[in-house]
Amino acid sequence: MSIFLSYILFVTIFMGLALGLYSSLQFIKLI
Repeated sequence: MSIFLSYILFVTIFMGLALGLYSSLQFIKLI
């Protein structure tokens, strides 16, 4: 169970970083 929760946490953080990076790239394209 602990491994599963840590996996969910890792995926959530990774998706958040990927989403932030993607949105920042889109913002740079606008300028």
